[in-house]
Amino acid sequence: MNTKIPVLISICLVLLFIFPASADILPNGTNTTNRQIPSETYLEVIGSMSSHQEYQLETSSHGGHEGGFLYDGERVSSVVYKSDMATNGGYLAQSKGLKIDEGPQQKGAFNVDSKIVSTYLTDPEIGSKMTASDSLEMFNSGNYTKVNRSVRNPLVAEIIGDYVGGFNSYYKGASAVDMTSGQIATMARARSVGTDNTIPAELRYLIGIHPDMSSGIPYAAGTASTEFVMTNEEGAPTNTTDLASTKKMNDKTTVDGQIFTFGKSFTVTSGLSPT
Repeated sequence: MNTKIPVLISICLVLLFIFPASADILPNGTNTTNRQIPSETYLEVIGSMSSHQEYQLETSSHGGHEGGFLYDGERVSSVVYKSDMATNGGYLAQSKGLKIDEGPQQKGAFNVDSKIVSTYLTDPEIGSKMTASDSLEMFNSGNYTKVNRSVRNPLVAEIIGDYVGGFNSYYKGASAVDMTSGQIATMARARSVGTDNTIPAELRYLIGIHPDMSSGIPYAAGTASTEFVMTNEEGAPTNTTDLASTKKMNDKTTVDGQIFTFGKSFTVTSGLSPT
């Protein structure tokens, strides 16, 4: 006798880091061509399908460094996005959009912006399934930086003095799915290049899994896992390399079986906000 056990998980992790003393200060762009690359995919197929997307953006405020050490005030940032999907039979409908903008971004805008919605259905007795994985990673690093007095106000100037300390940060949002029926939606966004020193680094990752109601099956079937990571090192707010703080966060979740609802959302923002 089989007992249907619904898997209901709805977790929202929102990490908001605004450091008046030390924070990720993004590169403000380079003198290279800042390309805009939109990509869209729409498909509906019965049979097999395979796709792979990968993008990496590396930016330095000074265009390079010597001997493995950053210059005073130099910032570097790297974003890596990967998406893979494959089926070996069954029905698949998909809408996928990936927008790349390599130029400096304001708050609310992103250098990498991905949205994917996929609906899959098959007979599990014949052994076909949909396998999908999605990951977005961002690395930020910088040496201590002389404060731009044009963006200072008396309160913040009193707190931070003349320098913002060095930093090393790593953010990640990722998911992996094996399904025989259901609908999955993911969103992955990252901002790694800012218009000025007040624009914070930001990474957002969201996943939602639901039944395909048109199939008449009241649950999605399969396995899903997620991983969210944040690590951060910050130096003292002076023109030294002294380590002042270390922060770490890791969140992993796995579900397997009849999935009635599964949703997770992760947002991490880190920046210098002088106002």
